[in-house]
Amino acid sequence: MRKELLYLALLGSGTTLSYAQVPASGLVTGNTYIGDTTYDKIWSLATLYKDENNPILQEFALQGRAHLQWAEVNESGHHYDIDDMDAGANDEKYLGDDVEVRRARFGFKSKWYNQYKLEGQFDLDPNFDYDGTGPDILPGFAKQIYDLYLTYAPSDAFNLSIGKTKTKFTREQEISSKEILTFERSLLANALFPGELTGIWVNGKGIAENWLYEFGIYSNERASGFTSLSSDNGEIILAKIGYDYSQAVGWDSAVVGLHLMHNTDPGAASGNGNGSSGSRTSPKFSNSVSLNNDIVQGRFGLTTEMLWADGDVGQSDVFGISIIPSYFIYDGLQVVGRLQYASSSRANGLSLPGRYEAVIPGDDKGDNYLSGYLGLNYYLYGHKLKLMTGIEYSAMDGNGPSGDFDGYTAFAGMRFFF
Repeated sequence: MRKELLYLALLGSGTTLSYAQVPASGLVTGNTYIGDTTYDKIWSLATLYKDENNPILQEFALQGRAHLQWAEVNESGHHYDIDDMDAGANDEKYLGDDVEVRRARFGFKSKWYNQYKLEGQFDLDPNFDYDGTGPDILPGFAKQIYDLYLTYAPSDAFNLSIGKTKTKFTREQEISSKEILTFERSLLANALFPGELTGIWVNGKGIAENWLYEFGIYSNERASGFTSLSSDNGEIILAKIGYDYSQAVGWDSAVVGLHLMHNTDPGAASGNGNGSSGSRTSPKFSNSVSLNNDIVQGRFGLTTEMLWADGDVGQSDVFGISIIPSYFIYDGLQVVGRLQYASSSRANGLSLPGRYEAVIPGDDKGDNYLSGYLGLNYYLYGHKLKLMTGIEYSAMDGNGPSGDFDGYTAFAGMRFFF
């Protein structure tokens, strides 16, 4: 991954917009087939307009993603596939009995006046029959506004954004689902994730050449549309600082980061009112900390992270680590591993990952969680079109009559975005 992509993932949104003197292009200009390969030409169709010499509108393009996957859980000799998981708590859609539409999003991105960026995406129902309380702008089609925000970016050192966005606490959550190397993020990265929230945030890079930062305040209410920062559910306050030491060690990229998140109302529930897309509870932690490191050198990559969170609302403190190495064994073919461990300070302070393992009937609580993942990713057009397969072994020690889990989850899928 190039250093610029690492910066984008760490800081979340916005970089200074740069321009070259090139002819106008895009679907509306008729100059669409840009690039050397067939993939380049196909993907260029998403750019409706691009003219870096236009003082008002520099670019307007469509964006979207589709993630399709199959999964099967094997625990104590019992098999559970996607069809069984359809009865679970996940608000997902399925194609037939075997394929999950893990994500389906569509939206736009644009650049204005050389210093502004406006972009947004909707979470879509691929069967066009969503019957929830989604936004009125796309009834029956969109489950929610995934993100929609405006960024003012006069320089690399200062980007100011306002709107709704994914709240990117932890390194794994910073990396977009378009580019994560495993099918799912680790247990604690998901457990501490506050969701897509309305807020205001500022970030920048290149401070004294090597420093990066981010600070944001968000409404602690997950909703299908926008919410007010004065919501009764309190606020999420997120602060990050990072340091790029790649030049010092001579690697392609190397960034260390520290994230601090404070929740003023842990465990707050968002009901069905005010455009909410179902009842969701804010993480039951007052303070959360992530110390992470991300390096790339040649074909090798390594992401490491240590997490700790201060439990509240009857929730015990939790601690965890994750280690994600990767290596390109051939051009386009990458082997990926992950080792993760999580523990709680009191009995049954952890919950099994809800998407797969917790679908199995029984007690899903425990004290210690250990997981190992091994997968292969094949890149047809970088992260824009890739095939993935993987298998994960996980074990949870619990104190209930059926609290132990010891099993495997197998995955296969395709991921696409433009």
